[in-house]
Amino acid sequence: MRSIIRFSMRNTVALCLIIIMLIGGGIYSVMNMNIEKYPNVDIPYLTVFIPYPGASPEQAMKDIGEPLEKEVMNIDGVENVYTDGTPWGVSLTAEYKMSVDMDKGEELMRQAVDKIKLPEGAEKPEFFRQTPDNPVIYSAGIYGTGEDRELQTFVKNEIVPTLEGIDGVDKVETSGLEDQKVYVRLKPEQLKEYGLTVDHVKQMIMANNLSIPTGDLTVNDEILPVRVNKELTSLDSVKNIRILLPKPKMPTKPGEMPVTSVQLGDIAEVAFDSEEKSYTRINGKEAVTFGLVPESGANTVAIVKEAKEKLEDLELPKGYKIETLLDQSTTIKESVYAMLREAILGAVMAVVVTLLFLRNVRSTIIAIISIPLSIFTSFLVLHFFLGYTLNIMTLSGIAVAVGRVVDDSIVVIENIFRRIRAAKERNDELVEQSTREVASAITSSTITTVAVFLPMAFVPGIVGRFFAPLAWTIVISLLFSLLVAITVVPLFARIFLLKLEPEEHRESSLQHLYRKSLNWALSHRWLTLAIAFALLVSSVILIAPKLGTTFLPQETSRSYHIHVTMEQGASAERTNEIAAKVERILIEKEDIEQISTSVGEGSARVSFIIKESIEDVDSLIKEIREELTDVKGAKEITMNGVGDMTGGASSQLQFIVNGPNMKKIEEASEQMADALKNIDGLADIKTSLEGEKPEIKINLDDEKLAEHHLLPATVAQSLRSYIAGDVVTKMMIDDTTTELLVNVKLDDVDSLEALGEQTVTNMLGQPVALKEVGTLERVKNRVAINHLNGKEYVLVQATITESNTGEISKKADEALNKLDLPSGVSWYKEGASAAMEEGFRNMSIAIAVSILLVYLVMVIAFGEGRAPFVILFAIPFSVIGALAGLWTVREPIGMPAMIGLLMLNGIVVTNAIVLIDRVKQNEKRGMEKHQALLEAGVVRLRPILMTAIATVGALIPMAFSSHAGLVSQSLAVVVIGGLTTSTFLTLIIVPVLYSLLHSAKKKKSELGLERAANY
Repeated sequence: MRSIIRFSMRNTVALCLIIIMLIGGGIYSVMNMNIEKYPNVDIPYLTVFIPYPGASPEQAMKDIGEPLEKEVMNIDGVENVYTDGTPWGVSLTAEYKMSVDMDKGEELMRQAVDKIKLPEGAEKPEFFRQTPDNPVIYSAGIYGTGEDRELQTFVKNEIVPTLEGIDGVDKVETSGLEDQKVYVRLKPEQLKEYGLTVDHVKQMIMANNLSIPTGDLTVNDEILPVRVNKELTSLDSVKNIRILLPKPKMPTKPGEMPVTSVQLGDIAEVAFDSEEKSYTRINGKEAVTFGLVPESGANTVAIVKEAKEKLEDLELPKGYKIETLLDQSTTIKESVYAMLREAILGAVMAVVVTLLFLRNVRSTIIAIISIPLSIFTSFLVLHFFLGYTLNIMTLSGIAVAVGRVVDDSIVVIENIFRRIRAAKERNDELVEQSTREVASAITSSTITTVAVFLPMAFVPGIVGRFFAPLAWTIVISLLFSLLVAITVVPLFARIFLLKLEPEEHRESSLQHLYRKSLNWALSHRWLTLAIAFALLVSSVILIAPKLGTTFLPQETSRSYHIHVTMEQGASAERTNEIAAKVERILIEKEDIEQISTSVGEGSARVSFIIKESIEDVDSLIKEIREELTDVKGAKEITMNGVGDMTGGASSQLQFIVNGPNMKKIEEASEQMADALKNIDGLADIKTSLEGEKPEIKINLDDEKLAEHHLLPATVAQSLRSYIAGDVVTKMMIDDTTTELLVNVKLDDVDSLEALGEQTVTNMLGQPVALKEVGTLERVKNRVAINHLNGKEYVLVQATITESNTGEISKKADEALNKLDLPSGVSWYKEGASAAMEEGFRNMSIAIAVSILLVYLVMVIAFGEGRAPFVILFAIPFSVIGALAGLWTVREPIGMPAMIGLLMLNGIVVTNAIVLIDRVKQNEKRGMEKHQALLEAGVVRLRPILMTAIATVGALIPMAFSSHAGLVSQSLAVVVIGGLTTSTFLTLIIVPVLYSLLHSAKKKKSELGLERAANY
């Protein structure tokens, strides 16, 4: 330590150059760091979706799901495998351990997919990585008064390619952009009248849309290629196709000629349409919306900025405009810049506090040099070595560190300043000696604080990854602040303070008052301890139960989604009717400024944004929830806030239900859902059971098929051509490639009997009715099959609508534990509610480990166990102020509060170390214990108060900020409250405990000597 101090004082130029380089590197890092609201946590979930159109959920699970999940379950590092079989295909999600490299995990997943043989009809697998929050970072809608097809073409050909070309954009999601085709719907009556079959019409259409090279021809010594061209370019060109009849239609009146052909428009309806009907609206107007999904780790702010610039450069069709629906970059910039502002204000507060105590500008400047130097150097390390971004967690770490990085410098400069003022002979040796005098104390206190935060950096799971940037930021800042305190501070003190005028030291009125108080406490030790413990116990008993618990504080969201789920089989038109009812409820609310709606078959989402001027958002949301209960016709209507992971992460309850068979699982899940509906504070209760979907099943008879010269495949293919239709060709319309699909208009087929009358053509060219070759029946099939690790399960979900999520979760557990579920059925928590419990458990372990590490460091520093034991007793008293602070702002105990308590361990111990270190120095000088405690308390009063008040002052802007985020606010409130009470109690309780323990030691020694003498 001495060599480091001496080196810095003798190498002024070198040290100044290092300072300039570090600050310059830090500024460069800040300017080039990506900006995010939260840390980029690599969520260990990987999903593969294999489309299998036309297959039932049972068939999809049997052909693809079960073989695939067996392969994936054998991959090293996979903890859980979720498999869903649906009418659209198979979706499999693998949950990996946090230690697994997701690039390697994806490679292994692809290998597993390659090992299974996909059935005929299965399409190319698609792979997705999950993100912690809403993946869409920017969305907008375009609407106006022009033609719908013009809008569709513009979005498809201009907007989507433009946005996909932005660096960092993974994909562009659209809504309202229908995949339009030219539909040719043949009329059954006309087909019968002209003796036409569907296949014959399809062949005629293909024969009329061609461009075929026929070879080269020499004309006037010039070789010219010859091409036969007959292309379809419009709806009219399709309608005008002449369909040649297999047999001429004979005239029914005298003088008429036999009919040998007919126009397609006479036997079919020709129009633009889409396979799946959907509706998209913005504030009630038809629109197309688009959203940007970024690549992992991409710069959200830069992507959105470029997207806006490119959209502004586009020349929109006349009568259209683009309106922003979601802009995550604005929220990110507001939160991050607010945190940056609070950190700067915190630094200013720390400077003011230091100046008020030292009352010397030079000393203050020297002390606060540690702030920019430590902070900018931390940014340099965070950017270049750890790859972190500017986000709420790193900036919260900076804001917290601002008040702490000055502590070591304050202790050093205060000691140097006091010694110089009192000394008659001043030289470099005095500065060096003054620094060495407190060097061991500040080193011990800094290392103990580092020991406090290191366990948090290694907390397992997603919670640990989320809060690790905060821990590392504080650790790095504190280590650099210690280095600054023993190198830069003594150097500048030698340059600027040695010429100060001597001043006789006088005890201030505050020190005099403290001396009297401490003297009284040391004279009434047991009474003092009793009062302190009474305060501690009463705060825990009276305040803690009123606070409740949560995972992360719920921030007030102004953007919400209302999800409408219909009964199985509901059409888009019927779904749109219900969505319109929801829209009307929102339109009547003057406090809502924007409404956007997206409707498909069986489901709809209505999103809305609340005006910034509205303060009582909770009352408005409660009112909307109540009115939504009056909307009839939907299976369920749920609502949730969007745009912020803290807004809903801790408010979701999820329970996995499994058992010996699906019947028992379904029965149990319904019992659980009914029980949860009786708990106040829970809403949107639902299960993953999607019920059964009705369908028509045609059972073919082998003998009847043979009798009518038909094959099963012929019947199936014919029906597919009638109902779904076949794409027979492609045509160019308005420079856009458009598919042409042919099917049969079956508007009159509204019953099983009517379907049975439909005919298919056999091998002899004869029409055969379906009812002649099989039976038709209406059946119900499951909509989806869900597996967890190869076994079927059901997910029961609920949304907590109150802030005390821990209490509501506890009530839910109690209600479910009372149920008499079917034998063999079990359940357990999943998702955010499970993460909350795991997070609390891991953070509690981190706090316990940090206390052990702190004790170990102090034992090494002091060379004994009694003094560190006394110092540890100061930690519990920080709980008094921490609980009082949370109660004042009406916040429950959450993860940020736990981190605040963790941080208090280090701060409280730091103050106690500075005090006890002086006591032990006094005892070495021969002072009597009582006098040593009084002198140490009075001398260390000012630096202890300075460091405590500087830390509190630095956190005040963050605690009262309206933009910094409740995660940071809760942490700040806990530290401010806990540090306020613990500082005052530390100045009294630590000396009292030290006195008691050493009195006991002295009595034990005297007793031992007495026994030895008697012996």
